[in-house]
Amino acid sequence: MPRGHTARDERHAMTQKIDEWQRIENALSCIHVRVAYIWGKPGLGKTYAAYRFGRVENGFYAVTLTQDTGAAELRGHYLFKGRDAVWHHGPFVRAMLEGKRLVINELRHASGDVQDQLFPVLESPETARLTLPNGETIQPAPGYHCVITDNVPPEDHSEALRDRFVCRLLVTRPHPGALEGLDPALRRAAEAGFAIEDDRQISPRDWRSLQNLFPLFGMLEASYMVWGLERGQMVYDALKLGEKAPKKRG
Repeated sequence: MPRGHTARDERHAMTQKIDEWQRIENALSCIHVRVAYIWGKPGLGKTYAAYRFGRVENGFYAVTLTQDTGAAELRGHYLFKGRDAVWHHGPFVRAMLEGKRLVINELRHASGDVQDQLFPVLESPETARLTLPNGETIQPAPGYHCVITDNVPPEDHSEALRDRFVCRLLVTRPHPGALEGLDPALRRAAEAGFAIEDDRQISPRDWRSLQNLFPLFGMLEASYMVWGLERGQMVYDALKLGEKAPKKRG
Protein backbone atom coordinates (compact mmCIF):
# COMPACT_ATOMS: atom_id res chain seq x y z
CA MET A 1 0.00 0.00 0.00
CA PRO A 2 1.49 3.41 -0.98
CA ARG A 3 2.74 5.64 1.79
CA GLY A 4 -0.08 7.71 3.24
CA HIS A 5 -2.66 5.44 1.63
CA THR A 6 -4.92 4.05 4.35
CA ALA A 7 -7.29 1.10 4.44
CA ARG A 8 -10.12 3.61 4.49
CA ASP A 9 -8.88 5.08 1.20
CA GLU A 10 -8.78 1.58 -0.26
CA ARG A 11 -12.36 0.89 0.77
CA HIS A 12 -13.47 4.21 -0.69
CA ALA A 13 -11.83 3.39 -4.01
CA MET A 14 -13.55 0.01 -4.11
CA THR A 15 -16.90 1.59 -3.32
CA GLN A 16 -16.59 3.93 -6.28
CA LYS A 17 -16.32 0.93 -8.59
CA ILE A 18 -19.62 -0.62 -7.48
CA ASP A 19 -22.19 -0.73 -10.26
CA GLU A 20 -24.93 1.87 -9.68
CA TRP A 21 -27.69 -0.75 -9.81
CA GLN A 22 -25.82 -2.88 -7.29
CA ARG A 23 -25.53 0.20 -5.09
CA ILE A 24 -29.30 0.72 -5.28
CA GLU A 25 -29.96 -2.92 -4.45
CA ASN A 26 -27.57 -2.71 -1.51
CA ALA A 27 -29.30 0.40 -0.18
CA LEU A 28 -32.83 -0.99 -0.53
CA SER A 29 -31.78 -4.20 1.22
CA CYS A 30 -30.19 -2.43 4.20
CA ILE A 31 -32.28 -2.15 7.36
CA HIS A 32 -30.57 1.14 8.22
CA VAL A 33 -31.88 2.87 5.08
CA ARG A 34 -35.29 4.08 6.18
CA VAL A 35 -35.84 6.58 3.35
CA ALA A 36 -34.16 6.16 -0.06
CA TYR A 37 -34.48 8.72 -2.85
CA ILE A 38 -33.88 7.31 -6.36
CA TRP A 39 -33.73 9.81 -9.19
CA GLY A 40 -32.86 10.02 -12.87
CA LYS A 41 -34.40 10.32 -16.31
CA PRO A 42 -37.70 8.55 -17.06
CA GLY A 43 -37.79 4.93 -18.15
CA LEU A 44 -34.57 3.68 -16.56
CA GLY A 45 -36.13 1.33 -14.01
CA LYS A 46 -36.41 3.40 -10.82
CA THR A 47 -39.92 2.17 -10.03
CA TYR A 48 -38.93 -1.35 -11.11
CA ALA A 49 -36.22 -1.29 -8.44
CA ALA A 50 -38.53 0.18 -5.79
CA TYR A 51 -41.03 -2.63 -6.37
CA ARG A 52 -38.54 -5.51 -6.50
CA PHE A 53 -35.24 -4.80 -4.74
CA GLY A 54 -34.59 -5.50 -1.10
CA ARG A 55 -37.17 -5.75 1.66
CA VAL A 56 -40.36 -6.48 -0.25
CA GLU A 57 -40.93 -10.09 0.78
CA ASN A 58 -43.98 -9.04 2.83
CA GLY A 59 -45.39 -6.81 0.11
CA PHE A 60 -45.50 -3.03 -0.18
CA TYR A 61 -47.81 -0.08 -0.76
CA ALA A 62 -47.27 2.26 -3.70
CA VAL A 63 -48.65 5.66 -4.66
CA THR A 64 -47.95 7.85 -7.67
CA LEU A 65 -48.48 11.50 -6.88
CA THR A 66 -50.19 14.00 -9.14
CA GLN A 67 -51.01 17.63 -8.54
CA ASP A 68 -54.53 16.52 -7.64
CA THR A 69 -53.50 13.93 -5.04
CA GLY A 70 -54.86 14.97 -1.64
CA ALA A 71 -53.43 14.18 1.77
CA ALA A 72 -56.69 12.50 2.85
CA GLU A 73 -56.33 9.99 0.00
CA LEU A 74 -52.92 8.98 1.36
CA ARG A 75 -53.56 9.23 5.09
CA GLY A 76 -57.11 7.88 5.20
CA HIS A 77 -60.68 9.15 5.39
CA TYR A 78 -64.19 8.41 6.59
CA LEU A 79 -66.64 6.48 4.43
CA PHE A 80 -70.32 6.26 5.24
CA LYS A 81 -71.94 2.85 5.66
CA GLY A 82 -75.59 3.53 6.14
CA ARG A 83 -75.74 6.18 8.84
CA ASP A 84 -72.32 5.37 10.27
CA ALA A 85 -69.05 7.00 9.28
CA VAL A 86 -66.29 4.38 9.22
CA TRP A 87 -62.61 5.30 9.11
CA HIS A 88 -60.49 3.70 6.36
CA HIS A 89 -56.71 3.85 6.50
CA GLY A 90 -54.84 5.11 3.43
CA PRO A 91 -51.58 3.62 2.07
CA PHE A 92 -49.35 5.81 4.27
CA VAL A 93 -50.96 4.53 7.45
CA ARG A 94 -51.25 0.92 6.25
CA ALA A 95 -47.55 0.75 5.43
CA MET A 96 -46.63 2.19 8.83
CA LEU A 97 -48.94 -0.11 10.78
CA GLU A 98 -47.94 -3.25 8.89
CA GLY A 99 -44.20 -2.52 8.81
CA LYS A 100 -44.04 -2.62 5.01
CA ARG A 101 -42.34 -0.61 2.30
CA LEU A 102 -44.04 2.56 1.12
CA VAL A 103 -43.16 3.56 -2.46
CA ILE A 104 -43.82 7.18 -3.43
CA ASN A 105 -43.45 7.94 -7.14
CA GLU A 106 -43.20 11.44 -8.65
CA LEU A 107 -42.53 13.32 -5.40
CA ARG A 108 -42.14 16.61 -7.27
CA HIS A 109 -45.92 16.65 -7.83
CA ALA A 110 -46.69 16.64 -4.10
CA SER A 111 -48.96 19.50 -3.11
CA GLY A 112 -48.26 21.56 0.00
CA ASP A 113 -50.91 19.55 1.85
CA VAL A 114 -49.27 16.27 0.86
CA GLN A 115 -45.79 17.54 1.76
CA ASP A 116 -47.04 18.44 5.24
CA GLN A 117 -48.28 14.87 5.57
CA LEU A 118 -44.93 13.51 4.38
CA PHE A 119 -42.88 15.05 7.17
CA PRO A 120 -44.11 12.70 9.95
CA VAL A 121 -44.26 9.77 7.52
CA LEU A 122 -40.56 10.15 6.63
CA GLU A 123 -39.40 10.97 10.16
CA SER A 124 -36.89 8.77 12.00
CA PRO A 125 -38.32 5.79 13.92
CA GLU A 126 -37.74 7.42 17.30
CA THR A 127 -39.87 10.47 16.52
CA ALA A 128 -42.29 9.32 13.81
CA ARG A 129 -45.87 9.98 14.89
CA LEU A 130 -49.00 10.54 12.80
CA THR A 131 -52.23 11.63 14.49
CA LEU A 132 -55.30 10.87 12.41
CA PRO A 133 -58.58 12.80 12.24
CA ASN A 134 -60.23 9.94 14.15
CA GLY A 135 -57.94 10.70 17.11
CA GLU A 136 -55.70 7.65 16.66
CA THR A 137 -51.94 8.21 16.81
CA ILE A 138 -49.88 5.98 14.55
CA GLN A 139 -46.31 4.85 15.17
CA PRO A 140 -44.42 2.84 12.54
CA ALA A 141 -44.04 -0.89 13.09
CA PRO A 142 -40.60 -2.50 12.71
CA GLY A 143 -39.68 -2.95 9.07
CA TYR A 144 -41.47 0.15 7.83
CA HIS A 145 -39.41 2.13 5.30
CA CYS A 146 -39.95 4.37 2.31
CA VAL A 147 -38.55 4.44 -1.24
CA ILE A 148 -39.11 7.62 -3.26
CA THR A 149 -38.61 7.87 -7.04
CA ASP A 150 -38.46 11.03 -9.10
CA ASN A 151 -36.91 12.57 -12.22
CA VAL A 152 -35.40 15.59 -10.48
CA PRO A 153 -32.33 15.86 -8.21
CA PRO A 154 -32.78 16.02 -4.43
CA GLU A 155 -31.89 19.72 -4.49
CA ASP A 156 -35.21 20.44 -6.23
CA HIS A 157 -37.02 19.56 -3.02
CA SER A 158 -37.24 21.53 0.20
CA GLU A 159 -34.47 21.29 2.75
CA ALA A 160 -36.91 19.77 5.23
CA LEU A 161 -37.70 16.89 2.85
CA ARG A 162 -34.07 16.39 1.81
CA ASP A 163 -33.07 16.12 5.45
CA ARG A 164 -35.20 12.99 5.73
CA PHE A 165 -33.48 11.16 2.84
CA VAL A 166 -30.99 8.62 4.18
CA CYS A 167 -29.68 7.77 0.69
CA ARG A 168 -29.72 9.74 -2.57
CA LEU A 169 -29.25 7.35 -5.49
CA LEU A 170 -28.74 8.58 -9.06
CA VAL A 171 -29.66 6.33 -12.01
CA THR A 172 -27.88 7.13 -15.28
CA ARG A 173 -28.49 4.01 -17.35
CA PRO A 174 -31.28 1.45 -17.66
CA HIS A 175 -31.56 -1.58 -15.46
CA PRO A 176 -29.90 -4.58 -17.17
CA GLY A 177 -33.28 -6.27 -17.54
CA ALA A 178 -34.88 -3.28 -19.25
CA LEU A 179 -33.50 -4.13 -22.71
CA GLU A 180 -33.98 -7.88 -22.51
CA GLY A 181 -35.96 -9.30 -25.40
CA LEU A 182 -34.99 -6.59 -27.87
CA ASP A 183 -33.82 -7.48 -31.35
CA PRO A 184 -29.97 -7.66 -31.11
CA ALA A 185 -29.51 -4.73 -33.49
CA LEU A 186 -31.99 -2.60 -31.54
CA ARG A 187 -30.35 -3.56 -28.28
CA ARG A 188 -26.93 -2.48 -29.55
CA ALA A 189 -28.38 0.85 -30.67
CA ALA A 190 -30.14 1.32 -27.31
CA GLU A 191 -27.00 0.55 -25.31
CA ALA A 192 -24.94 2.92 -27.44
CA GLY A 193 -27.55 5.62 -27.02
CA PHE A 194 -27.15 5.69 -23.26
CA ALA A 195 -23.62 6.99 -23.69
CA ILE A 196 -25.17 10.24 -24.92
CA GLU A 197 -25.27 12.81 -22.14
CA ASP A 198 -28.16 14.94 -23.41
CA ASP A 199 -31.86 14.92 -24.19
CA ARG A 200 -31.34 12.74 -27.25
CA GLN A 201 -31.29 9.66 -25.03
CA ILE A 202 -34.13 7.24 -25.74
CA SER A 203 -35.82 5.41 -22.90
CA PRO A 204 -36.14 1.60 -22.80
CA ARG A 205 -39.91 2.04 -23.02
CA ASP A 206 -39.56 3.66 -26.44
CA TRP A 207 -37.23 0.91 -27.67
CA ARG A 208 -39.74 -1.72 -26.55
CA SER A 209 -42.51 0.17 -28.35
CA LEU A 210 -40.44 0.16 -31.53
CA GLN A 211 -39.75 -3.55 -31.08
CA ASN A 212 -43.50 -4.25 -30.90
CA LEU A 213 -44.53 -2.00 -33.79
CA PHE A 214 -41.96 -2.49 -36.53
CA PRO A 215 -42.97 -6.10 -37.39
CA LEU A 216 -46.49 -4.77 -38.00
CA PHE A 217 -45.83 -1.49 -39.79
CA GLY A 218 -42.21 -1.52 -40.89
CA MET A 219 -39.30 0.25 -39.27
CA LEU A 220 -39.86 3.71 -40.75
CA GLU A 221 -43.56 3.92 -39.95
CA ALA A 222 -42.97 2.48 -36.47
CA SER A 223 -40.30 5.13 -35.86
CA TYR A 224 -42.78 7.84 -36.89
CA MET A 225 -45.38 6.40 -34.53
CA VAL A 226 -43.05 6.27 -31.54
CA TRP A 227 -41.16 9.57 -31.95
CA GLY A 228 -43.07 11.68 -34.45
CA LEU A 229 -42.00 12.56 -37.98
CA GLU A 230 -38.85 14.61 -37.36
CA ARG A 231 -37.23 12.64 -34.58
CA GLY A 232 -38.55 9.36 -35.97
CA GLN A 233 -36.74 10.05 -39.23
CA MET A 234 -33.54 10.86 -37.34
CA VAL A 235 -33.73 7.61 -35.34
CA TYR A 236 -34.53 5.62 -38.48
CA ASP A 237 -31.59 7.13 -40.37
CA ALA A 238 -29.26 6.45 -37.42
CA LEU A 239 -30.35 2.87 -37.03
CA LYS A 240 -30.09 2.02 -40.74
CA LEU A 241 -32.05 -1.13 -40.04
CA GLY A 242 -34.86 -0.73 -42.52
CA GLU A 243 -33.66 -3.47 -44.82
CA LYS A 244 -32.86 -5.81 -41.89
CA ALA A 245 -36.12 -5.45 -39.97
CA PRO A 246 -38.69 -8.25 -40.12
CA LYS A 247 -41.36 -7.67 -42.72
CA LYS A 248 -44.57 -6.17 -41.45
CA ARG A 249 -47.39 -8.61 -40.96
CA GLY A 250 -50.40 -8.71 -43.19
